[in-house]
Amino acid sequence: MVKIGQNLAMPKIADITSVGFNPPRDTRLAVEAMSIDELRQRAPADHFNQLQRADFYRLIGVLEGQTCPMVDFSTIAAKPGDWLLVRPGQIFRYDFSRSWVGWIVVFRPDGLDILPRLDDLLCLRSLNAEQQDWMSRCMQQLHKDGALSTDVGLRNALLRLQLSGTLLRLWHWQSLDVAPGSYATAELSNFRRFRNLLELNFASQHQVQHYASTLGMSEKTLSRLCAATTGVPAKTVIQQRVALEAKRLLAHTHLAVQTVGQELGFEDPTNFVKFFRKETGMTPLAFRASQKAIPDNRPLAHSDSQITGTQFSV
Repeated sequence: MVKIGQNLAMPKIADITSVGFNPPRDTRLAVEAMSIDELRQRAPADHFNQLQRADFYRLIGVLEGQTCPMVDFSTIAAKPGDWLLVRPGQIFRYDFSRSWVGWIVVFRPDGLDILPRLDDLLCLRSLNAEQQDWMSRCMQQLHKDGALSTDVGLRNALLRLQLSGTLLRLWHWQSLDVAPGSYATAELSNFRRFRNLLELNFASQHQVQHYASTLGMSEKTLSRLCAATTGVPAKTVIQQRVALEAKRLLAHTHLAVQTVGQELGFEDPTNFVKFFRKETGMTPLAFRASQKAIPDNRPLAHSDSQITGTQFSV
């Protein structure tokens, strides 16, 4: 019989640091671009070794060298020409174990009119030389315009406009790799609606019927929609999202297994253990122990990485 909630005295596991969007007070920037060297001057070295969960986006580009940041249990090997998009809510850790040169843009989605396109961007995008040159010049312009001595509202509007163009350009380059007609625009729009609803409700609603009825479609239609866009039915999409959050909480917090289950809508701890074992092949405690034994930086194959509260702002 599995013992539930008996891990309170376990060895310490790294906590997650909540990071809020908090640009320098004298700038009040809505979008901020900076070099990686500038980034490292913003906070002590320990800050970058912490597991972080931010309420804003990070767009990180590598110009020289290589880095292997961690994003939700995947350590991603990023080389020159790679651009990494870290979304709000994802567990993230920087990697400065070796020297590298690059850019980072931090921003909230407020005021952006391209959120559907932003949602569709891959976690990692590799650019060719021409595209990388375009992105580098764009970063330089964002950085320069962020220091403009002008009305704050005007400056932020200019930065948001440039950022929108940059993200749309990334989406365009990504779309060139997708076969024409691979999925209809209406299907993609409906899937976005489902995905957004899932983000709001996954911790309390695990049934396909809830999402289908809320979206005004049948369960069969929703499952076909998910299969067309992700390759798996709606039930699997829901279960994967719940399992991901369970992994985050087990690996990066001190919460007891029973508490993790309750946070994710499992009133009976045994049901949570059964669910987690079915999704991952191991018990929650075994998974937690396995994460303690994994080195901090373990690069994955490049193709495997394409997966869909402090004073510091980065």
